[in-house]
Amino acid sequence: MKIGIIGAGKVGVTLGKYLKEHHIPITGFYSQTRQSIEGACRFTGTKEFYTLKELVCANDTLFITTPDGVIGHIWDEIAAYPIADKTICHFSGSLSCDVFSDRKETGAFACSIHPIYPFDNKFSAYLQFHKAVLTIEGDKDAVNTIAPLFKQLGHKVFEMEGTNKRKYHAAASMASNHMLALLEISVRLLKQCGFSEKDSCEILGPLVLSNLENALRKGTKEALTGPIERNDVSTVSGHLEELSEKDREVYKSLGRILIELAEEKHPDRDYGELENRFK
Repeated sequence: MKIGIIGAGKVGVTLGKYLKEHHIPITGFYSQTRQSIEGACRFTGTKEFYTLKELVCANDTLFITTPDGVIGHIWDEIAAYPIADKTICHFSGSLSCDVFSDRKETGAFACSIHPIYPFDNKFSAYLQFHKAVLTIEGDKDAVNTIAPLFKQLGHKVFEMEGTNKRKYHAAASMASNHMLALLEISVRLLKQCGFSEKDSCEILGPLVLSNLENALRKGTKEALTGPIERNDVSTVSGHLEELSEKDREVYKSLGRILIELAEEKHPDRDYGELENRFK
């Protein structure tokens, strides 16, 4: 196996460095600019490919780590070259391998694999990548080639249907990025109480981490605590009075979901009055 990487951003460089350090045969990079190619190759100790054709011809496995909107265009270029029996793999969370249109006519095998992992820094994210869980879908031959590559390094790799990629990615995005938006609302409220941002994070930290750990270990229903679970109408009403109109809508929207969890956890309780507060 010889792997060439198309795209020298955070994902491509992280994968290149991580896999190279684990003695996986990464040959080098192709990217839009000479500067990004040379920077990625210098960091990973791999070869520069200054044309896409050169990279395609030199490798039997191609990793596409470009932004989602570029993948289709890259494929159109790749498909013009002789790629029979090559494995083509993109790393988008929201796109399936169907973006590789008419791939059967080329004789190539395709899949998409997505690391559920925050690529926060181009030159340091590889250090913790061993913790990443991955999902994969696509042609059987491609899946059977790429999944074992990561499994042998200790990763859990879950297979899924390509038709579910957008829904799957929405779930991952909400659990990661949208959670930050909710935390930001909480930090802003504490800052309004006179706390600094640093102190606000220290105050919230143990609560957030403990609750998240409980939810991941026991499930969201069993981890549920607080005034909504207790059916504490007066406390919830007080919260709503203190919030801005925008934050109140977030509180209500999430509160309705929490009521559903609370009703499952406590089927003997009547949450009707509390539901009325969220209308």
